[in-house]
Order: sequence, then structure tokens, then C-alpha cells
Amino acid sequence: MSRNPARAFFVNYGYLLIALVLECVVFEFLARRQGIKPFLSFDTLLLVLNQSAIYGVASVGMTFVIISGGIDLSVGSLIAFGGVICALITQKLGAGWNAMIFGWFVAIAAGIGTGSFSALFITRFQIPPFIATLAVMSTIRGLGFLIVEGKPVFDVPERYTFLGRYLVAGIPIGVIILIFVFIIGGVLLNSTRFGRHVRAIGGSEESARLSGVPVDRVKWAVYCMSSALAVLAGLMLSSKMKSGDPTVGVGDELQVIAAVVVGGTSLTGGRGTIMGTFLGLIIIAVLATGLTWIGMESFGQQVILGIVILAAVLLDRIKRT
Repeated sequence: MSRNPARAFFVNYGYLLIALVLECVVFEFLARRQGIKPFLSFDTLLLVLNQSAIYGVASVGMTFVIISGGIDLSVGSLIAFGGVICALITQKLGAGWNAMIFGWFVAIAAGIGTGSFSALFITRFQIPPFIATLAVMSTIRGLGFLIVEGKPVFDVPERYTFLGRYLVAGIPIGVIILIFVFIIGGVLLNSTRFGRHVRAIGGSEESARLSGVPVDRVKWAVYCMSSALAVLAGLMLSSKMKSGDPTVGVGDELQVIAAVVVGGTSLTGGRGTIMGTFLGLIIIAVLATGLTWIGMESFGQQVILGIVILAAVLLDRIKRT
């Protein structure tokens, strides 16, 4: 007999949904008590989704990486690098759409190249992903500074803000991109051979290899995906800022990893879902937005976020014992 989909969904994500509902109730209560604008509204939902879109796009790629048993610390640097490349190309080639679209393609191609570089050292030379992507993080960050000589690229046309500020039927383009990327990521992970291979490698790389899984090729695809999506996130941030700044994205990889971990993906690999990552992303975004809403300073927010991440990791450990 088939399992009830609603029941299965609650079994898998019930604790995340409960956490999200509790957050919303608490912030709504505090907002009303302080006599400020109510927290729960459609506008707030759009605000949360729009503010989390950049981390969300990058978190889809990170989910695949972590499920495969790896980690990618170069995400923050790639967010800055993608924006720098696109802004510079758009500035040099002119104000037309063709120049900007060409900049998008070049930036994403550079991201895929960076992911290939990371995968080469991880698969061919057996360097741990933490070390390989840490080195790439530093290299790409430095390269971004060298390309623009440490100065942000500001002189870009107004249409450059398309990915970051434009609206379609009142919905930000960034939110549409976020939802689209999550849908594609969910299909890839749950309904394709590639997704099954990613899970198999994270569960036991040696068993996957003996079962005929092309481990090195799958890892290459995973790191290319992560880098390409990080660059896409960088293009969205650069568009929102209307500049290409090599200083942005510092520490963003930690925010991305936090969304994935809070969403239930195991840091040991083999287990995780795109839906879980989405809920983890929203939980963190609602937390940050709500704390700002009630006037908490950024340092206090960092403390609470750290506690949330520790709680998520502890919960994962308890579930595995």
C-alpha cells in the first residue's frame, strides 16, 4: 500500500516545519508587543525569500557536494569573482544587453572552470576537499582583486540591476531564480541516476565504485555545479549592488553550509534533501529577518545563529545513533 504523501512529508520535515512555525509565532508576538509593524505578511515572505535568494542558489550546489561526502569552501570567493567578471565585461563592452549576457556566460564558465580545478585535485591527486577548496578560495579571492586592482567596478548601466532589482508581477527576479534552481535541484537529486550516484558516493565511495558508479566524473559534476551556482549567486548580488566588488562574499560559504546543515543534510555524506535545504534556508532567513525586525544587533544575531547550527548538528548526531 502506498504511503500517504502528506504524512511522509511531515515525517521527514516535521521538525523543520515546527521550528519555522514557532519562529514566525514568536516574532509576530514580539512585534505586536513592541507595537511595531506585524511580522507575518505576504510582504515579509517576499522580503525573506529575496534576502535569502543569494545564499539559497548557492546552497543547492552545496547540498550536492555535502551529500557526496565533500565540502566546498570556495563559494564566498566565487560569489565575489562572478560579480567582478560580469561587471568588468559589461563596463568594457558597452551598455547593451548583449554585453551583459556575454558577461553572465563568461562568469559562469569561469565558475565551471574553477569547479573543474577543484575536482581535479580532489579526484586525481586525492587531496581532501577541505584543503583543495580552501586553496581555491584564497586563489580566486586574490585573482578577483588582481583583475580590478582592488577597486570595485561601479560604472555599469542601469539594466545591470536586472537580476537583483527587477520585478515580474511584483515578484523579484531573484526569488523566481531561487525557486527555479531549487526545483531543478530537487529533480536532479530525486529523479535521476546522477542523484542516486551522488547519494551512493556519500554513503560509501568504495562501494559505489565497486557497483560501477563513475565516482570521479560524478564528483567533477558536483563541484562544477557548486561553483557555477555560486557564480550565479554572485551575479545576483552584483546586480543588486550595481557593482562588481571583490570584497563581498567573505564568510558566505558558512551561511550556505549552515542552511544545508540546518536542513538536515549530514556532514558525513549520503543523506540530505533539496527540500530540507530550502526549509533550512528559510528558517535561517526568518531568524535573521525577525531578529532585525525586533531590533536585535548583528552581534547577538551571530550568537543565536551559531547556537542554531550547533543544535542542528546535534540533532543529526542523535538521529544517526
